[in-house]
Amino acid sequence: MDRNQDSTIHLRMDHRMPPLSPEPPVSACLSPDAKSSESDIQRRYKSVHIRVIDVGIRYPTEWHKTFVMLLYAGCSLLLSSSVVVFVNNWSSAKYVISPFPDLISTYVGHADWAFKASEVSSLMLLILWSIQWFLLRYKSIVGRRFLFIIGTLHLYRTLTIYVTVLTVPSPDITCEEKPDGDWKLLLKQTLKLVSTGGFFQRSPRFCSDSVHSGHAASLILTYMFIKAYSPGKFWVYHLLCWFLCATGVASVMFTHTTLLLDVIAAYFVTTRVFWWYHTLANNQCLKIPSHHNYLSKVWWFRIFEFCEERVMGTVPLSYSWPVSCSICQD
Repeated sequence: MDRNQDSTIHLRMDHRMPPLSPEPPVSACLSPDAKSSESDIQRRYKSVHIRVIDVGIRYPTEWHKTFVMLLYAGCSLLLSSSVVVFVNNWSSAKYVISPFPDLISTYVGHADWAFKASEVSSLMLLILWSIQWFLLRYKSIVGRRFLFIIGTLHLYRTLTIYVTVLTVPSPDITCEEKPDGDWKLLLKQTLKLVSTGGFFQRSPRFCSDSVHSGHAASLILTYMFIKAYSPGKFWVYHLLCWFLCATGVASVMFTHTTLLLDVIAAYFVTTRVFWWYHTLANNQCLKIPSHHNYLSKVWWFRIFEFCEERVMGTVPLSYSWPVSCSICQD
């Protein structure tokens, strides 16, 4: 049988025999009315289709889609950075309006070391995820999932920043200079903010960057991808990454540049988008929009279909060397 050939084997199976495939039956995707219309003879004898599919067909690389998601994430980051710089002109002076009472800033004093701790933990977590992604066999699929989710989070963050401008979180913060119509300074500040990628804090900071912490969202998302795409027996590795994520998020709050409310909002939005996306991706039934599939009502479902339409099932946790052995031996 040709390796790239999609073959179908027809068998007759009594209803008392156990299923041959771990995939859910097709009837699980049907509505209750459709399932109840089956006759007794149809339920007793069914034609089972065992599909022998090449791995390259089941999990196609499709690097062009990954590149499109890279553009999507880059445009989202550029948009959110531009809105942060633009809304910074609307923020009030830190001595005009007192900051909102916050649990962390009330009981924990400002820590100068926390800024550096946040930078180090963020850098280490990003390096670990980059190495892990580089060793994945299906890195193109996982990569576009990461890029899509982080781009979507930046769009949500753009919306929250624009609609509500909070007061400066703490009087200890040195706010970035306001452009006041200087487009050159506005462009310079935007590019400096884009260069951080959402993973690193910068000082002085923009006083409009509140409601949804982009730094916390990036750290939480990176940890979730590290844990989801590594074996469960790597519990020491997972614990180390969790510690780096928690240290980075806590350090940001200890600098009094982020409210606890911002971190809670970032956790809620990040985890929901991650869980919704992977629930849709791991269940073939949910990839089909229908009246009963409420997950298909999300606004980004069409983008999801573009990314996952040819991925058949859960992506296995498989690793490989980025360079083939034949090249290494030459």
